Amino acid sequence: MNNSPYPVLSEPLMVQTEVKRSKFLAYVAPTKGVAAAKAFIEEIRLKHPDANHNCWAFVANRPENSIEIGFSDDGEPSGCAGRPMLNVLQGSGIGEITVVVARYFGGIKLGTGGMARAYGGAVNAVLAQAETRLKAVTTIVRCQSSYQWSNLVEQSVSQYQANIVDAQYGELIDYQIALDARRISEFTSQLFDRSHGHIVVTAD
Repeated sequence: MNNSPYPVLSEPLMVQTEVKRSKFLAYVAPTKGVAAAKAFIEEIRLKHPDANHNCWAFVANRPENSIEIGFSDDGEPSGCAGRPMLNVLQGSGIGEITVVVARYFGGIKLGTGGMARAYGGAVNAVLAQAETRLKAVTTIVRCQSSYQWSNLVEQSVSQYQANIVDAQYGELIDYQIALDARRISEFTSQLFDRSHGHIVVTAD
C-alpha cells in the first residue's frame, strides 16, 4: 500500500472558456470515492439542464489509481470529450477529483480534434487556477488505556497531529485514533515505552 501523501483540491472551482463561440464551463471539485464523484456530476447536471452536453471525468482515489476512474462524452462523438478530460486529470497528479464541463454550442462545429482540444483545454484552464493541499494517508488504530494514562494518550495524539475519532469509557478508555499511516510504528513505540508497557496500540 502506498502511504505517501498526495495532492487534493482545496475547494471547488469553475472556469469558463470559449472556443468558436461555444462556451465551456468547467466545474471541478474534491470528491473522495465514486459515490461522491457521481453526486457532484449530478449536481452540475441539475445546475445546467439546458446545456448541450455535460461531459465529465473523475479520479476517485489516489492520483495513480487506475480502477476508481470514469468518464463520459454525454452525447459528444466518442473519445472527443470524456477521455481527453480524464487524460488531463491523470496528468495533473491530483487525487480524489471530479470535473464536469457544461458545453453551450455556439453554432460552429469544431471537428473531433477541435472538440478534444477544447474539452482538454477547459480542464487545463480550471486546474491552472485551482489550489491544492497535500493529503496524508490515515489509518485507524486502537488503544486501551487506564485513566491514569489518558493525558499521555491525548498528548501523543496532539504531538502526532492525529485525531481521536471515538472513545468509549468503561473500566478502561478504548480509543480509536486516525493517524498518518507512515507514523504508526513510532506512535506505537512512544506510547508503549512511556506507559511502561501499559498501553498497546493495535491497527484495525
